[in-house]
Amino acid sequence: MIKLKTRGIADKTAKFFQSKQLTDKELWAKFVDVYRTHPDSENYGWRGEFWGKMMRGGCLVYEYTQDEALYNLLTDSVKDMLTTAESDGRVSSYLRENEFTAWDMWCRKYVILACEYYLDICKDNAFKSQIIEFIKGCADYVILHVGEGENKTKITHTSSFWYGLNSSSILEPIVKLYNLTKEEKYLSFATHIVNEGGTRKVNVFKLAYENKLLPYEYGVSKAYEMISCFEGLLEYYYVTGEEWCKTAVVNFANGIANSELSIIGCSGITHELFDYTSARQTVRQEEVLQETCVTVTWMKFCSRVLEMTSDSRFADCMEQSFYNAYLGALNTKGKHSSSVRERFVDEMGYTDFKDTLLPVDSYSPLLSSKRGLLVGGQQLLPDHSYYGCCACISSAGIGVFMKNMITADENGITINFFEKSTATVNFKGVKVEIEQTTDYPVDSKVEIAVKAERPVTFELKVRIPAWTGKNEGYAVYNKEWSKDTVTLDFDMKLRTQLPIKWDKAVVYTDMSKATGDNYAAAATTAYHEDKDDNYIALMRGPLVLAADSRLGKDASSIFDFEPVGTICADNVIADGEPCLLKMEFTDRTGEKFYLVDYASAGKDWQTEIAAWLKTK
Repeated sequence: MIKLKTRGIADKTAKFFQSKQLTDKELWAKFVDVYRTHPDSENYGWRGEFWGKMMRGGCLVYEYTQDEALYNLLTDSVKDMLTTAESDGRVSSYLRENEFTAWDMWCRKYVILACEYYLDICKDNAFKSQIIEFIKGCADYVILHVGEGENKTKITHTSSFWYGLNSSSILEPIVKLYNLTKEEKYLSFATHIVNEGGTRKVNVFKLAYENKLLPYEYGVSKAYEMISCFEGLLEYYYVTGEEWCKTAVVNFANGIANSELSIIGCSGITHELFDYTSARQTVRQEEVLQETCVTVTWMKFCSRVLEMTSDSRFADCMEQSFYNAYLGALNTKGKHSSSVRERFVDEMGYTDFKDTLLPVDSYSPLLSSKRGLLVGGQQLLPDHSYYGCCACISSAGIGVFMKNMITADENGITINFFEKSTATVNFKGVKVEIEQTTDYPVDSKVEIAVKAERPVTFELKVRIPAWTGKNEGYAVYNKEWSKDTVTLDFDMKLRTQLPIKWDKAVVYTDMSKATGDNYAAAATTAYHEDKDDNYIALMRGPLVLAADSRLGKDASSIFDFEPVGTICADNVIADGEPCLLKMEFTDRTGEKFYLVDYASAGKDWQTEIAAWLKTK
């Protein structure tokens, strides 16, 4: 058990979610009511995912804040959810006549998974037993109707979307349930899901194991549903020890890191699809968007692969996502997306529509555009308020980041992320305090003070970020610790990145062409165009620099300059709006302009920003 207290960006982010979302009692009640009123049957929707996504994030945030009021709200909401079970254990946001189609299994997945996350923080053993019985009832009803055997539907046939990929993601909570109960029927059902291969069209697990294709080439391209399936396969590996599963998970994770990550640490320039993002991220679509659901799910998956492999690459990926795409998505200015009102009031005529303040922006731009243009996965709730998928999943991002900042095992202690903080670790009965003094990610210096209540020998591993150009992964200090200090000073020189050279790629992004089981018809050949090479991106440390049109140069203009800048003491964008990092540059005409850290740019949702700067 590690007790962590930070005093920087991560702490502010956790408290932001706690105050702006997770302690909203009315919101919790509305999400549970979805399981009583079954509104998803009306439009084959996914409102049923909202409760589970937010509960998972709430539990992870509570693990850090240890706030009693938050714990009580989470507990009350779980108790409320337990009352939605029907006499045969059925829990669904769909009516019986519409069940096992569309997003039904996906939503059931989140109910079970959220309850399992709550078990990790639950303080009442009797209540734990009630929750496990509830989960078993949920799963037993599914197993009665889904799987191998007469009058059963195979898992990949329980959704009309993505050839069952979304339904197959129930693998993760089913394996967790087996771990809780050791009842073979749950492992048997998990094996059925694995054998079905994720979709009824292609076996994504097999493709990852064979490692001949990159994820965007698999044929089914929905990014975060696929990542969720592979997190389930990782759980399955831990139970069965089948090495091919581990190989497939690692291959898949590396495949995403090699071909699907944008400069800000997310995937998909075609909304939420794997589409060779790394190479095509400067291709102008109608809107170049990076979905927050994908960011958070990728961070969460990286944390699990990091745990399994100790490969610092996945900590690097988490850091890249956190400081850029994730923090950039936070709706810290309390803005509303005008597109939602236009849809529900102007187009659909809901005169009693209720504006809803969401904690995050669903989509983040790479090329010149604004934040806050769309709400991902928006669904109208019975009281004519609304919510979205990204808003519900978002708190899990800070939760997994905090959980992986400092970890410990039988060999020692690992520091993955740097933040002004104090952590207390009980290492083999010895209390060890680790204090970080730093202004990272802006300052290059990190001082780590280690204080042990009595001398103790262990291995301290400190991540050396890949952006430093060093390949060592972790600096390892193996010694007897008493009262010692480790000081790091990373090279934070300005770095540039140009678009990756590519020729053509077959991507599966046009679902309008896919009919029946002919998913291959969705394939489109994308070709490289020279104009997409005329961009440059700048980075300093883990931070991507971005243009903000309030800072001397429109984000959509041509940037003709030597990429050499000066850090400004003034860290204000406009009207007192702060940023983490502001740098001054001079273009070839002698005019000055400024770039700021991507996460701070465009928070007013009115200003165009750009991570990729257009050049001559």
